[in-house]
Amino acid sequence: MSESPPKKTLTDLGGPRLYGDEPDKTEEAQGTFETLDECTYTPKSLGASKHNEFMECDCYEEIIDGTNHACGENSDCINRLTLIECVNGLCGSCGDNCGNQRFQRKEYAEIAVFRTEMKGYGVRAEKDIDENQFVYEYKGEVIAENEFRRRLADYDEKGLKHFYFMMLQNSEFIDATRKGSLARFCNHSCNPNAYVSKWVVAGKLRMGIFAKRKIEKGEEITFDYNVDRYGATAQKCYCGEPNCIGFLGGKTQTDAASLLPQNIADALGVRTAMEKKWIKWKKSQGEKIKKAEDNNYNIEFVESLNPEPCKKPDDVTKVMSALLQAEDSLIALKLFGRIEKLEDETLYHHVIKLHGYTCFTKLLKIFENDIETENRLLDVLLSLPKTTKNGIVNSQIDVAVMHLKEISKPLSESCDLLISKWNEFETYKRITKRDISEASKKMVDFRRIRLPVGWEVVHENGKPMYYNAQLKTKLHHPPSGSSKTFSSNGLQTNGNGKLIDQRNAIIPKRMRLDDDEYEKMKLRRLEKENDMIQRAKEEEIKQMKLKLDMENRKKNDLLEIIAEANRNRELEREENLKLERIKEEQRLQKKKLSHSMHLEHKWNKFFASFVPNLLRNYERDNQIPHEHIKQCAKDIVKILTSKELKKDKTKVPPDQPSKEKKTKVKQFAKSYMEKFLQKYKQKKALTKK
Repeated sequence: MSESPPKKTLTDLGGPRLYGDEPDKTEEAQGTFETLDECTYTPKSLGASKHNEFMECDCYEEIIDGTNHACGENSDCINRLTLIECVNGLCGSCGDNCGNQRFQRKEYAEIAVFRTEMKGYGVRAEKDIDENQFVYEYKGEVIAENEFRRRLADYDEKGLKHFYFMMLQNSEFIDATRKGSLARFCNHSCNPNAYVSKWVVAGKLRMGIFAKRKIEKGEEITFDYNVDRYGATAQKCYCGEPNCIGFLGGKTQTDAASLLPQNIADALGVRTAMEKKWIKWKKSQGEKIKKAEDNNYNIEFVESLNPEPCKKPDDVTKVMSALLQAEDSLIALKLFGRIEKLEDETLYHHVIKLHGYTCFTKLLKIFENDIETENRLLDVLLSLPKTTKNGIVNSQIDVAVMHLKEISKPLSESCDLLISKWNEFETYKRITKRDISEASKKMVDFRRIRLPVGWEVVHENGKPMYYNAQLKTKLHHPPSGSSKTFSSNGLQTNGNGKLIDQRNAIIPKRMRLDDDEYEKMKLRRLEKENDMIQRAKEEEIKQMKLKLDMENRKKNDLLEIIAEANRNRELEREENLKLERIKEEQRLQKKKLSHSMHLEHKWNKFFASFVPNLLRNYERDNQIPHEHIKQCAKDIVKILTSKELKKDKTKVPPDQPSKEKKTKVKQFAKSYMEKFLQKYKQKKALTKK
């Protein structure tokens, strides 16, 4: 399914080859398989996400021209960052039909199937496709590994040329051979313009094809089969790229397989050239390139990496997205290193914005009992800039640090410093959807105002405020605009760039209170009291939540103990099976050896039945002692037996030697005895001297 056209794949100017003039074969191609509206899971338990857990995002509904733009490409939606689609009814604030539902709404790029020169059908873009745009979902029948092995053998036996298997997760595969979508016709390239990514949609894993770079109209859409596609045997690759490895499957494929999943490679700043250089170095050392199946990455390669710190917000976004999904400690440690070495302090605000405290809560759990790494995590937490306390409470990072203090005495001092620092942070009610009343719909939606680094919108005494925890500054108006700007340190300036001292602002002279002003003052006092009551309720809810979380933690611990016991039983079962296999191999080896010895004995007996008679003349004519002749006969029999077994280890000697066989043996015996006589006479002559 991979092509090397007669013409060059790229023009001399480096542009892609376009296939827009090729006839559209989409309808014809659809007749070769059954089109699925959704993947089918057989059984239904397959495809369940084992790691990525759905979290209600905190994005805000943003309706423009009847379309909800919440959770879009450039948002900090926690579900989008962790490759999970939002689901109507489960996410509250972002609203229904947000921008993070591409699989559910089938937001496919415009594509068409065409006939290639050497690889059957291919897929081309009917319009330009932007970088990272969703192209198509790879659909099929989701099957378990035993069924995958059975079908693989069945398709091979039936002589099918092309296989459409793709690994969904460990021991689970998508088979698009008979049922699937147009994505099955996307061909392989060693220099692809698209990549495959796994997303969780309503609790099920789905496989999508996304643009790796901008794809021009008429350009063929390709991705790398080496990691995700499976066939019966190695096939020749015809992609025609300068870096083409020649084959799909087999040893070549293993050597060239991606060392890291695409999203992890991007987050660690790993480029293709770095992977190739490492592979070349390993081969020069005469070492094999191993790829861990469970982790889906090369451990040796990852250990060799020393990632640079994040330089820009886009780097932080990629790292935080990967960290929120990370389950493996080695990957998590390498990703954390890029955050730990940040040189631009403003990027720490970006870390916090992208659910940084939630991420650190997860990291403390991953590196539990790893004191060195836990200490590094605490150091970074201590260096994070001041914000409101809301993110700390919502992420429960404070609970995790208190737990760490209880179980690790060496880290108790750092934990105390961190808790003490957080206790100074202020807690505010954030602006929510409910805060936008019917009367204020025509006013500014404070949640959508883009603020300078370090500023956020909070709710105080029933009114929106702009708060900078680092500067301990509150404003009634946004810290931006034509009439006022902000200096690099975040302080307010007038239009000429002169600082405005908020503390020395002119305060109008207090006037005598009339009845209306008195009523307003009473109303403000009541609002303040209501706010205190609300805070007390929130604190009560927080305590109840902590209690519930403790119970859930105990439940999870129990489940982990049960899971560990099951894993131990499985390991024991595998060990027993291994021992049984070893015993069976030893038994077969012993049987094979016994059979070999039995055949050797039969051939010895066969040749011994007539070889001694062939040597009698030598004893009489040359006056050679009988013992020497007897030994010669034994040696000849042994040599002849060895030759027969070397030719065929399973052949059984005949009951009687044929005339032809006797002649050959006689010739061999004559040659052997002539050499023996020569040596015997030489030895006898030396003895007489």
